[in-house]
Amino acid sequence: MKNFTLKQLHYFSTVVETESIVEASRKLFIAQPSISIAIKNLEHTFGQQLLIRHHAQGVSLTPDGRRFYEKARELLRLSHEFEQNTLADNDKISGKISIGSFGSLAPLYIPKLIAGFKVTYPDIEIQLCDGEQHEMMIGLHRGELDLAFLYDLELDNSISKNALNAPHKPYALLAKDHPLAQKKSVTLAELSQEPMVLLDVIPSRNYFLSLFTEKNLSPKIAYTSPSVEIVRCMVGQNQGFSILVSRPATKMTYDGQQLAYIDIEDEMESSTLIMAYLKVNKPTKPASLFMDYCREHDLDN
Repeated sequence: MKNFTLKQLHYFSTVVETESIVEASRKLFIAQPSISIAIKNLEHTFGQQLLIRHHAQGVSLTPDGRRFYEKARELLRLSHEFEQNTLADNDKISGKISIGSFGSLAPLYIPKLIAGFKVTYPDIEIQLCDGEQHEMMIGLHRGELDLAFLYDLELDNSISKNALNAPHKPYALLAKDHPLAQKKSVTLAELSQEPMVLLDVIPSRNYFLSLFTEKNLSPKIAYTSPSVEIVRCMVGQNQGFSILVSRPATKMTYDGQQLAYIDIEDEMESSTLIMAYLKVNKPTKPASLFMDYCREHDLDN
């Protein structure tokens, strides 16, 4: 019988995903020699060369290594699922959930949801990760995330989607003293005559620009930024308008300027907030409990 450990598979998978033993060492906080020895032991155990070592240029998979990696990743996923489901079956429900979130969503919804969930399930540990959508997708496919909070935009069919009760209609963001901010609502045509401060992250960028192009309008992009708060601050300084979906509770920017949230009259494609997980990966019991909690709560309150 071949002898190997889940720890060896974890080290190997991390090396594959970072394409470097050095980077895997940093990510795992494990000495490089320990990782190298673990992989060599796997290669010896199974009689296959799994990696090609490139001097000063990381590693790449052999054909055998590619097949081995896919099987190792599935075994690690099943091991994680078994561990978390078993912990959650105890009288004292425990376990771990790894949650990812699209960056602009994270501060508005995730802390509130976690705080409420922890009242009922204090022994379930939650790990957080936020970033751009493609980073969250990578985390899901690598098994690093149990679920991710995303907008239902430009997602492939590998994802299972659970819609959440959250505001999803785009609105215009304006400085409080901007002339258009004195109106109850504005049109995209009116906004297109003003300079725009664009939230420059995918898929938000494409979505916001499409709202104009579908009306045969061309916004005058003056500034772009991947940071929601930079966008808000630029708008607060009367450098243009922006369009956003998430609505922070405060209308004051970091630098103390007042903003106005103005409805847009045009009919527009909605942007739905979802909880996403891989169709091939059934959520663990702790993850399912968290998803149930999120579905039961109105994120607009």
